[in-house]
Amino acid sequence: MAILKLQRLSSFAFFMMAFISLLTGPGSSKVWAFDDASEIHHSYLNQENFLDLKSYQFHKLKEDAWYESPGGWRLTGGSLGLDLLYSHLEVRIPHTLSEETTVLFHASQEEFYEIKPFRYLVEVEWRPDDWAAFSLLGMPEYDKRKADQGVSITLGRRPWNFLRFQQLFQDLYYNEKNFYDNSYYSPHPMENYMEGAFRWNNWHTRFSYLLDKPFKQVFPKNGLTFTYKSEDSSVVLDYQYGHQRLAGLSWRSFDVHKRRETTKSTETASLNNRGQQLLYSSADFYWLHPLYDTLHGTFGLREDRFRNLFRQLDLAKDSYDFHLWTLQLYGILRHQTALDRFWEYGLYAGDTDKVTNYLSTERVDKKRRKPEIKLRVSWEFLYLSNQSAFMITTTWNVDDFFKDFWDGGNISYQQTF
Repeated sequence: MAILKLQRLSSFAFFMMAFISLLTGPGSSKVWAFDDASEIHHSYLNQENFLDLKSYQFHKLKEDAWYESPGGWRLTGGSLGLDLLYSHLEVRIPHTLSEETTVLFHASQEEFYEIKPFRYLVEVEWRPDDWAAFSLLGMPEYDKRKADQGVSITLGRRPWNFLRFQQLFQDLYYNEKNFYDNSYYSPHPMENYMEGAFRWNNWHTRFSYLLDKPFKQVFPKNGLTFTYKSEDSSVVLDYQYGHQRLAGLSWRSFDVHKRRETTKSTETASLNNRGQQLLYSSADFYWLHPLYDTLHGTFGLREDRFRNLFRQLDLAKDSYDFHLWTLQLYGILRHQTALDRFWEYGLYAGDTDKVTNYLSTERVDKKRRKPEIKLRVSWEFLYLSNQSAFMITTTWNVDDFFKDFWDGGNISYQQTF
């Protein structure tokens, strides 16, 4: 008993030392919070890009393996056209220091509609009991102005039957330690985040909700003010009726407001005189079922809707509402040819609508609605010894095969532990 108490005391002491070091030391970028994407750009998405995204994303069976594993890392990327690449990177590395204390490293980055700076986060979790855990969040960085610090509480234990609340203060000491210029926050950026996952009989659900509270960053020397606020939500609901047999839906949405405004006279159509609202929603209905001993099928219906409400504050005729909508049917056939080898074939057929509505009558609106059909062929290598998989993909234009038959490719890798 004395040894157990000593272990608990040492864990708590380490937790408090980590807390003090995070409070007094440098800060970090973030995993889910404001991602430092403070620029305002046009949208360059192509008509077929939501078919691309679906074909490049990890298979549903890979998604479930990822969320049920304690740790791992994965990366997928594929072409969105001549100049853009879809990329999705996640890293989750836990290290147990004692029965009560765990240090975790998180990293997350997804890019498909704008450039996103790399984000990562260090967490020190102390679990005094099996039903609850407390964490401190932060990450060392040379520039102390960028220190992000936060706390979280988790009820239950991952991966299932838990509820987690997190609050993160971003650039907390920016006003105090900013010796580069006279810029400041009013108020400081702060995010509130909640996530959970529950299982009941055959029903499985996961959800998350992020709120980036409104903030303002002022640059008096440049006469510039940047404002930002956002929300991001996701839900997954599955009914599992056997091994690799399930039906379900996933839903994702975000709403981002950004504005850059300058009081100094600049050239027309300045990058610092812009406002933007980015809206996205995606609903995916799917059914997974084995077809034979070596064949597995996935069938689904997915809708994606993206909007960029772009405002050029100093040149009204350049303001517009951009809209890209896709409703697609898809099927994926997974064929096992050896214990550690698979072929995957995917067919994606969608009705797409791409519109740019200019607010000024001086500009002509752009509208195009057309079907898109895409074929995917993938070869996957499994490495059973370290629970990893490497996949090479090539994609083909079916709707315009004889004029432009090849549509790019994709490489993905996932390892869990």
